[in-house]
Amino acid sequence: MVLTGLFQKGKKQFLIQQGIFWLISIILFTVVLIYTRGDFNFYSIDLRMAMNILITVGFLAISVYINLLWLIPAFFNKRKFLVFTFLEFANILLFILLNYFVTLFFEGGKHPANLTSEFIAEFILILLFLIVSTLLKFMRDSITLQDVELRMKEVERQKIEAELRALRAQVNPHFFFNTLNSLYALSLDKSDKAPELILKLSDLMRYVIYESRDDLVPIGKQLEFLQSYVYLERLRTDESLDVRFEVKGEMANVRIAPLLYLAFIENAFKHGSKSKGDQPYIHIFFNLEQDDRVVFSIENRVDSFRQKKADGGVGLSNVKKRIELLYPGQHKLNITESLTNYRVELTIFVV
Repeated sequence: MVLTGLFQKGKKQFLIQQGIFWLISIILFTVVLIYTRGDFNFYSIDLRMAMNILITVGFLAISVYINLLWLIPAFFNKRKFLVFTFLEFANILLFILLNYFVTLFFEGGKHPANLTSEFIAEFILILLFLIVSTLLKFMRDSITLQDVELRMKEVERQKIEAELRALRAQVNPHFFFNTLNSLYALSLDKSDKAPELILKLSDLMRYVIYESRDDLVPIGKQLEFLQSYVYLERLRTDESLDVRFEVKGEMANVRIAPLLYLAFIENAFKHGSKSKGDQPYIHIFFNLEQDDRVVFSIENRVDSFRQKKADGGVGLSNVKKRIELLYPGQHKLNITESLTNYRVELTIFVV
């Protein structure tokens, strides 16, 4: 129903535009007759002359629509310019000949006194109509194309926003499930670390629920959040795990999408080797020394006997989609994996 309404509205506007165009054309053609034929004026217009003018305008319309509906789509748009030029001149000559015989009929077989001037005037007239109508067509097509592109961009923008909302809605529960599992494990062991874990969890929940609502958040806030999360995870891991969190440089004014790096750090703690003999480690590094980018890397030891998941898990799958949606053409993501090591390098270009 909506498409039908738009089509009917567009068709109505097109007909109105065409009606105005040809009304102006009749007036212009009459003015041309006045200035090219000395024996003609407004007071001499009778039924015979009016019919002659209307038929001439009708021939003009035929020539214009031949150009718009056939010559331009079939030859000009396909870059067959030589054939287009030849047929366009044939179109012009056809109009002049038809108009000549019709004028001859209405004037009782008498030729105009100044035949050469009449021919030149009609040639210029039809050429002018063809040029103007062609330019109007190109302008109308350009505006229509721009309108379609804007509509497509708006649809794409709404689609991306919907996907991002869905992905963010999945990130928060995923984070809380992992953290609550950690808290549950400590409570089973009756660990003294449990109260501290609860306090840290409260701070992290505040950030996730309230501060990460914005599309972009300061990089400093994110680093504080990630450091707290790493500290929280460190409380429940074996002391043999070598955890490092290094930040090089400072970019106080840079804002970036929230919770963008969390899944990679979660993955490192989840799949990092727990065996002391493997010398487990998790090394996290942020390079903020360049003004136009944020460089993040994380590397961890992995258990060589673990079973790999084809999709990388829900968290990693989501963050990859978010990065592609938020930073199309503005990021580099490299993930390398061996039997013993797993490394992620993510560069976000912020300018």
